[in-house]
Amino acid sequence: MEQREAGRLLCDFLSGRKIPEARLEKLSPADGESLADLALRFKVGGLFYREIKSRNIPTELIPVDVRNRLRDAYRNLATVNTSLFLDASKVLKSLADNQLPVIALKGLSLAKNIYGDIALRPMSDMDLLVKEEDLVRAGRILLALGYKPHFSAWESMLKTRRHLPPFTNKSGAMIELHWNIVTPDSPIEVDLDGLWERACLIKVDNVEVRAFSPEDLFLHLCIHAGHHLQTGIDLIPFCDMAGLIKTSGDKIDWQIVIERATRWGGQKCVYLMLLLVRELLGAAPPDKIMSEIKPDDYRSVFFDEALEQIFDVSPAGQLFRIRIGKLSKIKKVKGIRGKVLALLKGVFPSRENLARIYPVSVSSPKIYLCYLFRLGRMIVYYTIVLLRLFRRDQSVIKAVHQEHRVSAVSDWMFS
Repeated sequence: MEQREAGRLLCDFLSGRKIPEARLEKLSPADGESLADLALRFKVGGLFYREIKSRNIPTELIPVDVRNRLRDAYRNLATVNTSLFLDASKVLKSLADNQLPVIALKGLSLAKNIYGDIALRPMSDMDLLVKEEDLVRAGRILLALGYKPHFSAWESMLKTRRHLPPFTNKSGAMIELHWNIVTPDSPIEVDLDGLWERACLIKVDNVEVRAFSPEDLFLHLCIHAGHHLQTGIDLIPFCDMAGLIKTSGDKIDWQIVIERATRWGGQKCVYLMLLLVRELLGAAPPDKIMSEIKPDDYRSVFFDEALEQIFDVSPAGQLFRIRIGKLSKIKKVKGIRGKVLALLKGVFPSRENLARIYPVSVSSPKIYLCYLFRLGRMIVYYTIVLLRLFRRDQSVIKAVHQEHRVSAVSDWMFS
């Protein structure tokens, strides 16, 4: 079974759509194993496991050993997430005791309220949104709870990205403190004050905490998925959006979504994500809403390229393409002076950003060695890339062409 065909069939399982018996009968045990491998790669092993059980798929189609792998992945995620939610509840309680407002983001707000089972929604960390003026105080509360920052000089990195460097406790639980939901250089202009004003209350492991309103949550999920489309994306963001539409669609004011997406500058991104969710998982607002939010300059090729980016890219090829993309961004900068400055910024980032890459303090003299090490690695890597291009290496040429196409989609989404 080809990867795109397997991906489509996997999405049919996850969407709850009826799958024709004739299609299922064509599955071989090898196809069942391919589906399981793809589900685990796309981080939806638990969801796929639930579906093959609820649909009573016979073992002739999905063998026992394949089911066991999916079941083990589900149980492991249940163990990890149970621990994460316990840690989160302690942090949230401490922040509340210190009168520090916080909004639970992504997995913390979705796992129980949208999926109904925290073992179905993978979480690599816990994301919390705090107000910009509370970043340092929130970080210090985490320190008091036994969390350690990845970088000792974390207070000097307050606004280099949309969140502080991660904090980790002894059990390995990781927390990221966000002050915004987009990066400082993003063309999306989020109404942060509005996010806080409209926030509602949910419970995380019996601790009350703020969460985004349904409209703001949907916009956040779309923007987050759109930004990750170029750098690599699994199916979880689309499951998040589909789950929100299916469980809370009657609570979402789609006219507000349209107005807010347009005002923030995210209309194109939201429309493309809606198209993908409708195609992959069969969830979408009414057709009238889809027509109203459709940008005038939309072209169907954007949708086709986005689908290819999801299904037809190997993890290794994706990493290679991302690195090629860094050169492409410099090429787009206007003027020789601009290109030189962009190149220098890429090779010699700020100390704060370099400290996010290498385990060194911003104030340490060793950071200069990191600059040299980074420069040497980049020279070696891109020399190899250029040599492979000169030799007409087809894998490199394919990555270059794909990067150009995906960049065109991303440029349109955020224009």
